[in-house]
Amino acid sequence: MANSFKLELVTPLEKILSQDVDFVMIRTTEGDMGILPNHSPFVAGLSTGEMKVRINGQESYYYVSGGFVEISNNIVTLLADEAMDVKDIDLEAARKEAQIAKEKLEKVAEDIDFANVQKTLTQALTKVKMAERML
Repeated sequence: MANSFKLELVTPLEKILSQDVDFVMIRTTEGDMGILPNHSPFVAGLSTGEMKVRINGQESYYYVSGGFVEISNNIVTLLADEAMDVKDIDLEAARKEAQIAKEKLEKVAEDIDFANVQKTLTQALTKVKMAERML
């Protein structure tokens, strides 16, 4: 039995991460999910949230928003709309993005716009929360 598995984190713009890991915790549309080596095949949608990765006992964190996760043959592939190492989050930019989204939310009239702005706000606030923890 393997003690690690391959993790691939990819966005439409770049490959964020590609390495062997011991454990991953992700947020799917069904809830948080922990992944260990030899996990059964699985596919799910990704929600906006934090991904925790453990490599040789060391933990690192990534912001992940939208997309899909596939688990097959000890390979976990995350195709995310947006993803980044928490260390790369610009806290001031995320705060500004959250403030703009809050202001738009107060002015929105149509439901479809409301949902889009709500999603943007959730994404920005998740980035702020994660980046603040690293301070």
